[in-house]
Amino acid sequence: MAIITLARERGAMGDEVVRELAKQLNYRFVDKKVVDERLGDMGIEEKHRKAYDEKKPGLFAALSTAMEDYVRCLKSLFYEEAIKGNCIFVGRGCQVFFKGIPGVISVRLVAPLDTRVQRIEKALGVDYKTAKQLVTQDDRDRSGFNRYFFDADWRDPCAYHAVINTEDLTVAQIVAVIRTMVEQRVTPEQIATGKEIIENLALGQAVVRHLLTECQLPIFFLEAECLNGEVTLSGIAYSQDIIDKAKKEALISGLKRVNCNIRIGRMGV
Repeated sequence: MAIITLARERGAMGDEVVRELAKQLNYRFVDKKVVDERLGDMGIEEKHRKAYDEKKPGLFAALSTAMEDYVRCLKSLFYEEAIKGNCIFVGRGCQVFFKGIPGVISVRLVAPLDTRVQRIEKALGVDYKTAKQLVTQDDRDRSGFNRYFFDADWRDPCAYHAVINTEDLTVAQIVAVIRTMVEQRVTPEQIATGKEIIENLALGQAVVRHLLTECQLPIFFLEAECLNGEVTLSGIAYSQDIIDKAKKEALISGLKRVNCNIRIGRMGV
């Protein structure tokens, strides 16, 4: 159940590497197309998917409750896909979602700006100026997305197991490096431990989505931590009645006990 997360600068050959890596390892990959389809199935409108996908939202988009729904659904679909195992996640904060989980390899692909611009210039048939604008805008968008939604530095090399400069490498060489990391670093024990952690994360996220999206309970900063068939809720609610409803509704399939640490309070007071 090895998991690979792949962050990439535009023009660093991310798409080519993902396709070849998935082919060689017989892995699935979760990219923009898969994410867009899954989010649509989960009820996220197309306009919101476009507004939030790998970019910092504008002022009005940031004020919308749809933004919170987007992030909750994104987490859910990532964890649900990861449970199936043997999967490559492409961008969208994937290195944050799976940070520290055994059996996960996180990689970032980079290249000098001029190299990336020339690649985009050739791939899209545009002039150098246009290609540079596209590349630099994508850099700002992806960096802004990670900073805004996850308070994470997308460029921080310590967020990854490896940062690969693709300037003088072929796709085959890059894939060989990542394959070697997976084959030599990931053990069966790590895979088993990671699977259990991800299952608990997925279950916790399912509880959060159920309470906030389906039940529409007004609970702020809601978190649900699952372990051994139990879920522990934390957050802030306006009343005991809301807390009691949360305790009742949180007992979804896969859980046998609810521990509630939600406290009563008022935002802005």
